[in-house]
Amino acid sequence: MDLIDDRGRVRTGIFKQPVGSINYRDFNLKTPMGDKAGKLRRWFGFNQFQFMSIISPDIIAGCAIVDTRLAVVAFLYLYNPKTRAFKNYQFKAPGFGGFHKTSLSPDNGAWLFRSGANEIHMAINPQTGLRELTVRLKDGTAIDMAYSEQDFSPMRICTPADLTGFAFTQKVAGVRCRGEIRSSLRNFDLETINACATLDWTAGYLRRRCFWNWSCFSGVLDDGRVIGLNGACGVNETSYTENCFWVDGGLNKVDTLIFDYDPANLHDTWHVTSADGKVDLQFTPEGCQTEKNNFLIMASNFSQIFGRYNGTLTTTDGEVITIRDQYGFTEEHYAKW
Repeated sequence: MDLIDDRGRVRTGIFKQPVGSINYRDFNLKTPMGDKAGKLRRWFGFNQFQFMSIISPDIIAGCAIVDTRLAVVAFLYLYNPKTRAFKNYQFKAPGFGGFHKTSLSPDNGAWLFRSGANEIHMAINPQTGLRELTVRLKDGTAIDMAYSEQDFSPMRICTPADLTGFAFTQKVAGVRCRGEIRSSLRNFDLETINACATLDWTAGYLRRRCFWNWSCFSGVLDDGRVIGLNGACGVNETSYTENCFWVDGGLNKVDTLIFDYDPANLHDTWHVTSADGKVDLQFTPEGCQTEKNNFLIMASNFSQIFGRYNGTLTTTDGEVITIRDQYGFTEEHYAKW
C-alpha cells in the first residue's frame, strides 16, 4: 500500500503494516485557496530527512541526512558519556550535483550523502533485511551499524499538515544493534557495550514554518528487556500522535506529551510527561548538538540535547517500569521549509 491513493488523496492515521512508497508525485496538492499547485511548489515543497542514532552508556552517536531540495544538510556527532569527550561533524551541499540520493520507501532503498572524502550511507540491506548505517569520514572516523526490525512494531503515522499538506514519519527506538564505531574517542564493539538504535524517517509536504520538541531514548533495563521511547509536541498531532514507547519491540501508545523546560537554558533539567500519566520522566542534559542554517527562504534552528532519563513509564497493561539513567535525547527545533 502506497501512501497516496489512486484518487490523489493521502492516507492518514497510524499504520500497522509497512507503507510501500511516499508517492508524493501522485498527491493532489492544492494551494490554500483551492487551486492546483504548480510544478515548482510540488517539487520544492516536498522535504525528507532521516536520523539514526546509537545509544549506550559508553557512546552516543547521532547521524542525519536532511533534503530540503535547495540544499542538503548532514551531520554526525559522537559523545563519550564516561569521558564527556565530544566530536561533531557538519556538512552542507547543494540539492543538485550528485551529492546525495534518497528513497521514497521507508522500508526499502538507500540514502547517501557524499562531500569529498566524507560519506554517510543509510539503507535496508536487500540480502539480510537489516537496516544499516555506514559512515566513512576523512579523519578516519568510521561506523558500521545494523539492526533488525523483524520482531518490532515501528510507529508509522501520517497526519495532515496545514490545510493542504501532510507529514509521514516512521519511528523506531528500543532495538539492539551490532557493528562497531572507530574514532579518536575510542573503538567500540556495539554488541559488547549493549548498544541500541533509534530511527526517525520523515517525509512530506510539511508546514511552511514549524516548531517541535522531541523526546527519545533507547536502552536495556536491569531485567534485560529492551526499552525505547519516542514522543513529540508541535508536530504530528492533527487527529493522531506519534507518542509511544516499546518494551521488547511491543508498542505502547501514549497520549499527548508535555515538555516542561527553560527555553533560555536548554541545559537545565527537562520534565517530560503525558496527558494520560503513562510517561513521567526527568531528563538531565549532558551535551548538545546545535545547528543553525539560514538560506533566506529556508531556515533551521536546531538543538538536540543528549543526556539521561529517569522516572517511570506505565504500559498498556498497567505495569509501571522504572527508568534509571537511560541515555537519550530531547530536542528543540524551528524549521522554515
